Amino acid sequence: MSFNLAVTKKRTVLTLMLLIITLTTQGADMNRLDDYQWKNRLILVHATSENSSEIETLRSARAEIDDRDIVWFVNTGSDVVSNQKAVSSSLESDIKAVLDESRSYGRVLLIGKDGGIKSRESSLDLDAIFRRIDGMPMRIREMRAD
Repeated sequence: MSFNLAVTKKRTVLTLMLLIITLTTQGADMNRLDDYQWKNRLILVHATSENSSEIETLRSARAEIDDRDIVWFVNTGSDVVSNQKAVSSSLESDIKAVLDESRSYGRVLLIGKDGGIKSRESSLDLDAIFRRIDGMPMRIREMRAD
């Protein structure tokens, strides 16, 4: 009987530790673009104006975006809008720097989970982005696993 009690206590402690670790990691702030590597694909957009339609386009495709583990950021000029709850100042600086660096190549960037830039486009075409993502080997494995 005491053996079963000891095993039960160990399991309870282990379960609580795993729960705390999970909650801590889930709530961790993403403060740099590198923090998303191997977790999410990123879409970075340099908006043409503060009232740009790109934000609404991205918001309206929430299910498809969530299914592909996409986090998006739109630089409106005055701030950065995202499907994340908050954007830290260091993350905003990273986003603006990457967009400024790539501005001559395109104003919409797709960054893969490996951190590499997968496409640079002049406008936001979500269907084309989804097709590109769905053709990636990592995404193909993800779809097979689901």
